[in-house]
Amino acid sequence: MKVLRYVIQLALGIGLTFALQRWDKRRNLDEAQRARAWNTASWGSALYGFGPLSLLAWFWVTRRGWPRIVYGVASTVALGALLAGIDELLRSALGMKR
Repeated sequence: MKVLRYVIQLALGIGLTFALQRWDKRRNLDEAQRARAWNTASWGSALYGFGPLSLLAWFWVTRRGWPRIVYGVASTVALGALLAGIDELLRSALGMKR
């Protein structure tokens, strides 16, 4: 059960982070910001290596000015809280103790 929980958390950490970054790239970035975004290899490497923490670097690379730090920290904390909540629900559903 621990392995299942770990695999689900890993997949969600990468998948939800990718979905958020892809949504941001398509909806919120202009052409200049898209040009600054990571190429496919760098993007995949950041997602695989850092998961939700890659949001900090994502906003640092794609934005200019001080709000990029606020966006990065806020989105990382929000996604981390969501993943922690999902993990707690999964732990309860699997009947695992703390």
